[in-house]
Amino acid sequence: MNNTMGDGFSGDRLFLNKMKEVGLNVIDYGFFRDNVIWIETADGDFVLKGFQRHSTCEKQLKLSKLYEGLNPRIMGTYTVFPNKKPYIEFGQNQWAIMPFYEGDDLHFGNKKDVSAGIEAISRFHNHSIRIPSAIYENLSSYSLYKKWNERYNTFKSYAKTAKWSKEIQPLLSDMLFWGKWSLKHFDHDAIDSLERSARKNREITHGDVAPHNFVINRETNHPAYLIDFDLFAAVPQAYDWLQYANRILPFWYWSYSKMEKMGNDDFLKWFNKKWFVICLVFPTDLYREWNRALRYNDSEMIEQVTKFTLRDYSYRKKFLDRIIKKIEAR
Repeated sequence: MNNTMGDGFSGDRLFLNKMKEVGLNVIDYGFFRDNVIWIETADGDFVLKGFQRHSTCEKQLKLSKLYEGLNPRIMGTYTVFPNKKPYIEFGQNQWAIMPFYEGDDLHFGNKKDVSAGIEAISRFHNHSIRIPSAIYENLSSYSLYKKWNERYNTFKSYAKTAKWSKEIQPLLSDMLFWGKWSLKHFDHDAIDSLERSARKNREITHGDVAPHNFVINRETNHPAYLIDFDLFAAVPQAYDWLQYANRILPFWYWSYSKMEKMGNDDFLKWFNKKWFVICLVFPTDLYREWNRALRYNDSEMIEQVTKFTLRDYSYRKKFLDRIIKKIEAR
């Protein structure tokens, strides 16, 4: 965090005066991002989230209400300002407020944390089935094949034009092959059926089951829960499990047996689905991180993604080679 005012602010005094106006006596504050501010007040710590569009702010607040007052908590939810307003206008944004939820994010190299994340996703899914149609219809949706095809083509373009390091250059053929193979073998019938069923049942996904979007208090027995509504989507809940698998496999050297010991039925049942296993071959994490780093041409990001790519590369290759061999042998 830093204490430098972001875009939309005219200075400390205007910001602090605005906070007093809505009933918050700010002692300290800092920025997580330009539109995410932590504030310490006499009444506790809070997080302010800024939205450029009123419709986006309104959608987030409606989603939040679906999870208010649940015990155990499933999602970190918004509250109201001391003046009872659900949001305020300041600068170019509408700002909503939520408590600063005490706890740690998850570490996917920790077995207990992986299991805690699985339980948190299961509780989220069980509560989120068949949400009100008025809310569901305003959520974004996407075709997994189209989304991945675009991501693959973007990486393919960078593969031809970017200046690659001597460590990454020899790996490009594998990374491109994995994407091409999984798109070629993509089980359209199974996934089309899955997406039709999800629309019928009004399923939603969290959309970003990364370690930093979980909160766990290691000093209590309270279960982990999710935060952040930004990427909620009207797509099959199975996509959260696919993303979770892609998130944790690198931490466990792409060993299914190790992951099996930490799983539950809600998670592990998907590994018996042909479409799911084929999708595991698609290197969505590598494409996502490389496309972002190369788009910004950020040397520090490129260095970090290089380390990320190399860290478990040989284990990933062995894991994916076994899947490809098994699928092609059928």
